[in-house]
Amino acid sequence: MKSNFFRAALMTAAAALSPALFFPPSKAQAQTPPKELNIIVGFGAGGVYHTMSMLMSRHMGRKMPGQPPAVVRVMPGAGSVLAANYLYNVAPADGSVIGAIGGGLILEPMFRNPEAKYDPARFNWIGTSSSETYTCVAMKMKGVEKIAQVVETPLAAGSTGRGSRTFTYASALNDLVGAKFKIISGYRGMTDIHLAMERGELDAVCGWGYSSIHSQKPDWLRDDRINILLQFGYRKNPQIPDVPLVTDILKNEDDKAAMRLLVLDALIAWPMVAPPGVSKENVAMLRRAYMEALADPALQAEAKQLKIAVEPVSGEDIEAAIGSALKTPQAVIEHARKLSGLD
Repeated sequence: MKSNFFRAALMTAAAALSPALFFPPSKAQAQTPPKELNIIVGFGAGGVYHTMSMLMSRHMGRKMPGQPPAVVRVMPGAGSVLAANYLYNVAPADGSVIGAIGGGLILEPMFRNPEAKYDPARFNWIGTSSSETYTCVAMKMKGVEKIAQVVETPLAAGSTGRGSRTFTYASALNDLVGAKFKIISGYRGMTDIHLAMERGELDAVCGWGYSSIHSQKPDWLRDDRINILLQFGYRKNPQIPDVPLVTDILKNEDDKAAMRLLVLDALIAWPMVAPPGVSKENVAMLRRAYMEALADPALQAEAKQLKIAVEPVSGEDIEAAIGSALKTPQAVIEHARKLSGLD
């Protein structure tokens, strides 16, 4: 069942946007169920996207006609833009390939990123395992406890590349509040960023899911090794009430509007998509199998062991959120684009 947190946040996001553009869905021909399900992961092995995809590979195929085996293939690069381009332009549109990509990628074509060779409105959105609260985190040894201190204390922040929230959020904070994040790009995923933080090569990361901290580095919380400086989303996470929400530290309404667009991926979080051109029948089959797998007690038991939140959001609801985003006024889009670091 969709969480109340997501429901309220979706309404907030939709209310903040106004009409502009619309892309019609592609026409598709009926297809037969696939003999094998391939799941493309746009980030490196070991991170939440990969872990969740591996979890889905053990359950989703069993919910499809013929119970096809599922294979996970890692395709990291440019914050999952590489995988998105593959899914949109190369992957077969027969229901045999889906992908786990960054939620923030819906913004890249809007921001005229030349590397983003896809139209987010024409993807077939399958669903997401949950929405998320993203955070900006600094290693405690740096002595930085509040985001305001980053104005005086430069921090090296790890990123998987332009187009990812790990780049966009840090870049936006540099512009909006005068933070001094030195963004170091090129990491294949959060696992590599965490290793670099442990080695002292990096001081911080922005765009790390709050639930992922508990699943990936619970010892960092237990041993008080990190400070959570800021949270990103449409609503403050009740589990970290003392950590400010990014829009709460902004005074300018134009800045707040641009940031609300940038944090749209907090709603979409961990999406799975199918290429454009997949038949309506197969899209419905994939969506049904995805949601049934997430509702399966066996998957939920595994997710609990992995400390992965499961509060599914349907593909239809993701489409609605993207539709609202695509109606954002051009002035807000341009401001958000500048904040994202693409200029």
